[in-house]
Amino acid sequence: MPETPATDKAKEVTPLAVKGKERSGGLVVERPGTEPGTWERWHLPIEGTPEKLEAEDPLPTKSSRVMTLPSSSLFSWPLWIALEGDSRELVKMELAGRHLLKRGMEEGLTAIPILQRSERRLVLAVATEEPFPEEVMPDGWKNSERFEIAARLRGPAEKPDMILWQEQGAIQAAYYRDGETVWFCAVRPGHCGSILQRASVRLLSEGILGHLPATILLQGILLETSLLLTKELAASFPRANISQPREDTPPILPVTPIDLPPAGARHERVRKHRNERLLSIGSVAAILYLLLLAWGSGDLLIRQAALKRIQKEVAVVTTPAQWAIKESERWNALRPAIDPTTYPLDLLAAAAFPTEGGKVRLISFNLEQGHLQISGEATDVTQAYAFIEQLKKNPLLQEYDWTAGQPQLAGKNSVKFDMEGTRQSPHQTAP
Repeated sequence: MPETPATDKAKEVTPLAVKGKERSGGLVVERPGTEPGTWERWHLPIEGTPEKLEAEDPLPTKSSRVMTLPSSSLFSWPLWIALEGDSRELVKMELAGRHLLKRGMEEGLTAIPILQRSERRLVLAVATEEPFPEEVMPDGWKNSERFEIAARLRGPAEKPDMILWQEQGAIQAAYYRDGETVWFCAVRPGHCGSILQRASVRLLSEGILGHLPATILLQGILLETSLLLTKELAASFPRANISQPREDTPPILPVTPIDLPPAGARHERVRKHRNERLLSIGSVAAILYLLLLAWGSGDLLIRQAALKRIQKEVAVVTTPAQWAIKESERWNALRPAIDPTTYPLDLLAAAAFPTEGGKVRLISFNLEQGHLQISGEATDVTQAYAFIEQLKKNPLLQEYDWTAGQPQLAGKNSVKFDMEGTRQSPHQTAP
């Protein structure tokens, strides 16, 4: 039907009314447009009416993105399966038995429940065709939170028995039962009436449809094409009520959501999950590093405080220590001038030096008024004489005149010896 001037005026006013409006929250639904390569973007706020966005409009903040997959890139088939068991596995078995399961379809296969009877349930098996036509998708489509099919988002909330719409230059048709999508496919003008009639009879015979389509909706189709389709459908379904709204309606989200990501989107999600995991691991590692750094800094501050305390204590004892060092140096300087050979500890160290081998043991060491008496034990006579000779050659003991008796046996493997050294008085050795 031709559009009225009032409708054209409303179209001109609507974009001006929302220009510059700040949008936030809700859902952003992207679905294929009527012309090839085009896409429509709708904003479905949490409260308020849906709004169609222009290509230059920014995405609303805090909104979730729902991508509608092109119907031509999807495989769909209604199936009756058993009530018990996993729906996906049963669908795979049914499709494989009918030779409909293609390569790459299993991973993204989804079973949408339609209705349930006593021992059976009706589901719609949907999967993306591979290779998926990523070149026709809009920018950033892989990052969508959810992937839907166009047949579920078309029409009013209470869907008719059949909906036909134009999607990227092609006509798509979908069957519905109790508001749930039963099947969808592409049709061509000029042949759609006979094709849909045969499909309806087939679906009716399998119990997938309860009756032939009684209400048919044409949505978003050009006027010339819609007139041709209406004529064909009226001939194939003479009792059906065929209608077409003036304007394309916004997408209607079903109560039960599904997610049908293609292979590229699944890989993107895996990559993002891996990056988020690595980021979380990196964050934990950074936190641990900061904790270790803080612990190290605290330990360093404690050590610096202890070092300052020790430095203060050292500063307190530095002056007495320096005085003691000077006194020691003074004594060491005067000691050789007095008598270096009469210092008992030095003489004892000189006498004990030859016993380092362990074969000679000192028994007594007596220094009194220039007389030095030494008694010891050796393992044999040879060791005793060797000790006496080494003692006489010591520089500190050369001032003494030594006399030594014959070593005597003191037991098994033991020889006792005595030696005495006499040192002349200083006045006797003075020039």
